[in-house]
Amino acid sequence: MHTICLKDNWTLTVLGKNVYDIPETPIETKVPSTVYGTLLEKGLIPDPFYRDNELDALKLMENDFAYETEIVIGEEDRKADRLFLHFDGIDTIADVYLNGEKIGSADNMNRVWEYDITDLVAGDAADTVYQVKVILHSPTKFIAEEDTKCPVGGSSDAMPGFPHIRKAACMYGWDWGPRLPDAGLFREASVLAVKTARLAQVFVGQEHHVTGKTVHGNVVDSVRLTADAEIEWMPGVTNGNVKIVMTVTSPDGKTVLTAESGSIDPLTHSAPAKNLTGLTCELRSNHVQASLTVENPELWWPNGYGAQALYQVKVALVAEDTLDTWEKKMGLRTITVNTDPMEDEVYDEHMTGQAPDYDDGDNMVMTNGEKKVIITDKAAKTVKGRNFAYEINGLQIFAMGADYIPEDNILTRQTRERTDLLLKSAQEANFNSLRIWGGGYFLDDFFYDVCDERGLLIWHDFMFACASYELSDHFEENISTEIRQNVRRLRSHASIALWCGNNEMETQYEMLAWPKSKKQYYDYIHLYEYIIPKIVKEEDPEKFYWPSSPSSGGNYENSNAENVGDTHYWGVWHGSEPFTAYRSHHYRFLSEFGFQSFPSLQTVKRFTEDGDRNIFSRVMEMHQRNTAANGKILNYISQTYLYPKNFDELLYCSQLLQADAIRYGVEHFRRFRGTCMGAVVWQLNDIWPVASWASVDYYGNWKALQYAEKKMFAPILLSCEEHGEIDQKPFVNTLPHPIDVSADLHVANETGEPIVGTVKWSLRRPDSSVVKEGTFEVNAPAYGGQWMPHLDFNGQDPLEVHLTYELVVDGNVVSSGSTLFCAPKHYHFADPKLSVSVDGDTVTVTAENFAKSVSVETENGVLRLDDNFVDMEAGTKTFRILPTADFTAKGTGVSGAYRVRSVYETAER
Repeated sequence: MHTICLKDNWTLTVLGKNVYDIPETPIETKVPSTVYGTLLEKGLIPDPFYRDNELDALKLMENDFAYETEIVIGEEDRKADRLFLHFDGIDTIADVYLNGEKIGSADNMNRVWEYDITDLVAGDAADTVYQVKVILHSPTKFIAEEDTKCPVGGSSDAMPGFPHIRKAACMYGWDWGPRLPDAGLFREASVLAVKTARLAQVFVGQEHHVTGKTVHGNVVDSVRLTADAEIEWMPGVTNGNVKIVMTVTSPDGKTVLTAESGSIDPLTHSAPAKNLTGLTCELRSNHVQASLTVENPELWWPNGYGAQALYQVKVALVAEDTLDTWEKKMGLRTITVNTDPMEDEVYDEHMTGQAPDYDDGDNMVMTNGEKKVIITDKAAKTVKGRNFAYEINGLQIFAMGADYIPEDNILTRQTRERTDLLLKSAQEANFNSLRIWGGGYFLDDFFYDVCDERGLLIWHDFMFACASYELSDHFEENISTEIRQNVRRLRSHASIALWCGNNEMETQYEMLAWPKSKKQYYDYIHLYEYIIPKIVKEEDPEKFYWPSSPSSGGNYENSNAENVGDTHYWGVWHGSEPFTAYRSHHYRFLSEFGFQSFPSLQTVKRFTEDGDRNIFSRVMEMHQRNTAANGKILNYISQTYLYPKNFDELLYCSQLLQADAIRYGVEHFRRFRGTCMGAVVWQLNDIWPVASWASVDYYGNWKALQYAEKKMFAPILLSCEEHGEIDQKPFVNTLPHPIDVSADLHVANETGEPIVGTVKWSLRRPDSSVVKEGTFEVNAPAYGGQWMPHLDFNGQDPLEVHLTYELVVDGNVVSSGSTLFCAPKHYHFADPKLSVSVDGDTVTVTAENFAKSVSVETENGVLRLDDNFVDMEAGTKTFRILPTADFTAKGTGVSGAYRVRSVYETAER
């Protein structure tokens, strides 16, 4: 098969009168291309992300657009049996023409679209020029017209009618994104010249020969790889023998294994088939197999559990020459989700909210050795249930990571370099998991390649989110083809952990929130609990399918339960609950929880003017899409910090809040490994510069949360469950009020070896002087944890002391932290008198007293350090400058003077 790439010599035309008065004349462009991206590149529109430019940019999408190019099909390509005009991505409602004749349509950005042009060019001279035209119809008018015919419900943050189009839902707006539904030929276009046959699909199955099991999972001495190839014969081909040849190259490139099938011909083996677009057509098809065994395999592991060994697997379709090839890097691993019933466990007094037994009075009994504690909270009876844990190579892991959303509304700005920087940020912050959220689109292969290489497991939603759908025959066929194509394309990636039907739809249907008809209610079950799992079983039988997120397994049965399946918890943030509320829950797998913050001042400057820099200004509220959320941030600040002295300090305080909120949750969930096996934070990244739940801002800069996640997701974590004003919150009219000042330290061990070491702790005053100190010996089991003896500090003033702690193993500090016993606004800080100096790539901070959340920054805001936003005692602390993750900067990206600050400096004192 020969591919003629159609990259150059395209034009884009804005059809009709438009908001920017762009003339209806062709504009030169290249494909991949989008309307916004091309017009920005040519300087014909202002940046839609600046101030409130989004409003005019949205109006532009009321127009239609035309992409045009000319192609020549050479003499050699004309000898092919079939010629196809092929598009890897059309966004979205389109008609396709060749020399003025309509040859097809498109209505799904998540599909490959292919049109047979063989007969249209037959008999023409080799130098004949053909005109290709793609008319893209208005994506806003389309959904409005369709919604008048059949109303559907969905997220109120998006434009009404968005479920009617198979396009990234978030392009129509979300509670973190603008309404900018771009359009274009956003992936490659080509002409395919196919001789005899091609590979319709290839599935490489893995059969692991397990000889035993250790604490680190299965012992595997060999893996049998079987390539099952479906051959698509071209119409009219009646003779010719073909076979497949499979080649497997070891990760180091030194070992090459081969296997081949027997020869087959088009007459002996024939059956109805589906082509690449999934439509039944005049093709004959058959499957052939080739198998080989990899001895002593190098297994693939998620980040933090082992190496990401990748074998190069190539399957060639061979006649006299090679007709077609399929090639992937594959990790050898088994992967599933363990949903076994929970066994009775020994619960201690830390585990409020759950217990395995009841006494005769129907009270809960929690045991701690010989000690028994009676818990009378009847609402806490959520003891048993089912496990929900990724199981890789026989090892159940604790999933740690975040939810991923599209990186840009303007798809052509989502470059490989930018994506790699973002995923590198995830890996460096000790993520082992991502969840690809269902309101976006299926990503380019490069994204999944990088996840394979960096060990990032993917929970992959299908592209349905917060919406109701009514199935027609066409819609069902359209989405079935979409799912089949993408499962086939992505199933060989080591990183794909599970397929999930949708985002948050079962819970909304369960509450009857979105369906507009009984049919939509019934169609939900048909789509997510019959059609999609059937396709997944056919196309990717080795993967786990889950009907929705959150879900308890489907059928509208208590879909957001705490003790079964995955859960979305939003009591903290949407429910305005305190951070300590996390500690009253013991979820099995938390796939969404989050807290908002503003980006840094340097990022805010890139989309505002001076007069916009107030969190309640028109522009700042345009760049905050969650209702009344800027006020919510300010409310949480009022509970935690003194009123910030300026706009910049308010932004900084919001990031500290966000980091602390998520830390409370993650540390708690990791302390109960075995009950909870996943903490996936909403969200990793932004789609535009905005106040949001992201830990990495639109430009790639780390917020305080991303630095905090690097610590809380580390394989070894020492954490503290403190008690004081922070969790008892005495009302001022009740003061003086007795406060329990105490702490419980815990070591979480997500490694395959026991952790033997020493916990050192010290209770200190604001000037860092020690009130009392001590040590505990640690022997935390592999993939387990250990509580330290209770620390009782009653009698101490919670406003005058703080606790520092560190875990020392083999003379090295592997985890550390500190905690206050009151809100920072009430703590009696002494002026730390911070100073900063820089020598090469080393930054040194000096403090004269205890300083909380010390942050080092530069004027341009793109400084990246190995650690930041840290607590420090009196003395010095050093940091290392790293290459920035800001995709607009190069190298370290550092410019301007350095400055340092902490919580003390945020308010007038």
